[in-house]
Amino acid sequence: MSQLPKGWVSNSLLDIVNLHDSQRIPLNQNQRAERQGKYPYYGANGQVDLIDDFIFDGHYILLAEDGGYFDDPSKGVAYEVSGRFWVNNHAHILSPCGEIPIRFLCYILNSLDWMPYVGGSTRLKLTQESMRRVLIPLPPLNEQRRIVAKLNSLFTHSRRAREELERIPKLIERYKQAVLAAAFRGDLTADWRESNSKGEPWKRISLGSVIHNIRYGTSKKCDYLPALTPVLRIPNIGDGYIVHNDIKYAEFDSKETEGLQLQLGDILIIRSNGSLDLVGKAAIVSDKEEGFLYAGYLIRLRPNCEIILPECLYYHLIEPGIRAKIELLAKSTSGVNNINSQELQSLNLHIPGIQEQKEIIQKVKKLFKAIDLIGQEYQKASGLCDRLEQATLSKTFRGELVPQNPDDEQASLLLERILAEKAGQPTGKRGRTKKRAG
Repeated sequence: MSQLPKGWVSNSLLDIVNLHDSQRIPLNQNQRAERQGKYPYYGANGQVDLIDDFIFDGHYILLAEDGGYFDDPSKGVAYEVSGRFWVNNHAHILSPCGEIPIRFLCYILNSLDWMPYVGGSTRLKLTQESMRRVLIPLPPLNEQRRIVAKLNSLFTHSRRAREELERIPKLIERYKQAVLAAAFRGDLTADWRESNSKGEPWKRISLGSVIHNIRYGTSKKCDYLPALTPVLRIPNIGDGYIVHNDIKYAEFDSKETEGLQLQLGDILIIRSNGSLDLVGKAAIVSDKEEGFLYAGYLIRLRPNCEIILPECLYYHLIEPGIRAKIELLAKSTSGVNNINSQELQSLNLHIPGIQEQKEIIQKVKKLFKAIDLIGQEYQKASGLCDRLEQATLSKTFRGELVPQNPDDEQASLLLERILAEKAGQPTGKRGRTKKRAG
């Protein structure tokens, strides 16, 4: 740790907090489903569920043990909780010793670089032993209070800015939906029709009438063996395109391959999923995926390009009217939402001739590109907020945010009182903690 400001001290995290990990009780998803109630059930990164009982009653800090954002400082690894609640074993539960403000402790925990203290190759974990090695810079108590007041004020402004920014992704989606609705009302190409004598009348037609065939995918078990035939699955369906991450493979005979092989311009649709938002999600097959096969939770549409272009069909499938119909058909109370081939074929489309479809595709792409630029600016602004907050915290714990007061009691005296109090404490539960049988 660099040079501390005058009057500050540094000490192990576990010397200045009380740790209550022994009182945590994890409940799995099935157990929680049987115990739904009004009390928050917390994990590493926030509330996970609501259940029928509580373990703790008071004001605490939860610090991620495993599964936390240790490698992403902008997201934070500690948060305050209060009232009656339950905690699983993915979060350490802390309370500050002495008169240290709980908000001050939370701020400082979220300012630290945790990577030197966490281990684990696939899931980062912060053990109690590692926490002992974490050194906390501790200013005088009055300075801690000034720091909290200043950070509260600054972060109130940044939170407001972030709340405004968070509206942008929803607005972007609304803009895109408005563009698509206008496209299939004919509004986007009204001028084109007036100036182009080749425009054909629009017609209402079923989806089944504009495709050569519709087919479910294979149920064969797949694995990560690249020497075999690639099989596209739900994770490979992006927003209009195929995602090449996490592709699996399987072996097929010539008959299976012939029936399920993908061609340029095919459209793959997710037909079944627990999330209604994913049912009906579609992607167009490019030349990179020609010859691939696809799994059973997907349906393949092969457009008749003399009637409808693949990109036009894709845009129609995601426009608000058709999307609402898909969700209505797929919605289920069983937990698994599903749309079948007959239901898809019954969807009523509103399409113009091929030349006007080309014009629609061109205009939609142009407008989507402009809208996506707004999304990119949102990402930049959001990242700037994150960096400003982290820079503010770094400045704070170098002693540069608020002025030092030579009349403040030195932090060393506060630390002495804390260590003396901890040395005299019997082991056991704190009075305000209520442990319940799980």
